[in-house]
Amino acid sequence: MNEILPFIIFSVFIVLISCAAITSNKNIFAEPVLNDSNLKIELVAQGLNSPTSMAFLDSNNILVLEKNSGNVRLLSNGVLEKQPVLKLNVDHTTLTCCRGLLGIAITRNNSDSKSVFLYYSELIDGKDSVRNRLYRYTWNGKSLINPVLLLDLPAAPGPNHPGGKIAIGLDKYLYTVIGDLNNRGKLQNIKGGPDPDDSSVILKINATDGTAAKRNPFLGLSPKMSKYYGYGIRNSFGLAIDPVTGSLWDTENGDKDFDEINLVKPGFNSGWEQLMGPISKNKKNENDLVIFPGSHYSDPAFSFGPSIGITDIEFFNSSKLGDKYSNNVFVGDITHGNLYFFTLNTNRTGFSFNEKIEQSFLDSVSNGEKELSELTFGTGFGGITDIKTGSDGFLYVLTFDQANHGKGKIYRISHL
Repeated sequence: MNEILPFIIFSVFIVLISCAAITSNKNIFAEPVLNDSNLKIELVAQGLNSPTSMAFLDSNNILVLEKNSGNVRLLSNGVLEKQPVLKLNVDHTTLTCCRGLLGIAITRNNSDSKSVFLYYSELIDGKDSVRNRLYRYTWNGKSLINPVLLLDLPAAPGPNHPGGKIAIGLDKYLYTVIGDLNNRGKLQNIKGGPDPDDSSVILKINATDGTAAKRNPFLGLSPKMSKYYGYGIRNSFGLAIDPVTGSLWDTENGDKDFDEINLVKPGFNSGWEQLMGPISKNKKNENDLVIFPGSHYSDPAFSFGPSIGITDIEFFNSSKLGDKYSNNVFVGDITHGNLYFFTLNTNRTGFSFNEKIEQSFLDSVSNGEKELSELTFGTGFGGITDIKTGSDGFLYVLTFDQANHGKGKIYRISHL
């Protein structure tokens, strides 16, 4: 596949998939269809431009990020307000297809205010210099105020693979991810390469001041590595916390052969750029990896082969769609416009399948359209950039239409 294709996709759309090196689906998608006849899907909002992420302030208000404009939009009582609640100075030029306004998460403070965390590619002083930065803002009920810089991360050489998704752990620590930025160093498992440089990593920090979490796996190795929770990440558009165990999971885009869903334990080495997908299907092995003290490699919980442009991951933390879906996993893609559903196994370290399809996934790899269809929960989304459990207990899906200049919509999935 041609590595230029993801750049084309990103220049019209958002932060998604310069990583998969896959063929873009150029069809204009119809309205989505679900495979569960007991559920319905309804349009909540439209008119968004290249949306990347969303987060719920409460049951009536959603903040949505627009990648290229740097606008934070407010959807209030089903109405998308015309003026943004915040406009940021982001890098969004065609050549820097993937950078922009990328990730959001929200926590409630002790008072009536909320902390809103934003990850974006910031143009420094209006010049050519760009940094990927994570800020904490305060939501005062009307606007985002009092920005506090928590992480100052590189954007070069790039411009692709900036990551940007954010997750908040049950322990209240903040997780975020940044891709390889086209670097080739020790964090990309290149022996003899440059030392750690804040690329290809998942970071775990204090939400108040951006300092390293107390039990991070690489504390003491170097000041820079003290904030790392995992490394060897090519690019990721999904981070999620298991609401039952508190474990971190991610999605990861491969170059062409595999995409991954990973259970991320402390010290996780995802293997890039030596490994992608199950180690049994690679010509390299663990001896080819850069092993830091406290690190470990583990196979993906599930792999898609070839790459499908996997995007967000969400644990559906609600029972409102039925016990089948409660605390289990939804994943989206950009190539097919599909929403996939996975059931966790008993110890919540991987996935289980019904007897009809279990034989297909003995190696935890989906190969081809037939196997994808067995995992598919919904079709016709056109491209999924975020999935969230809503404050009302229903499932929300943020989409964009790459055939229509990145126009985006929000859908809600609920019972009939």
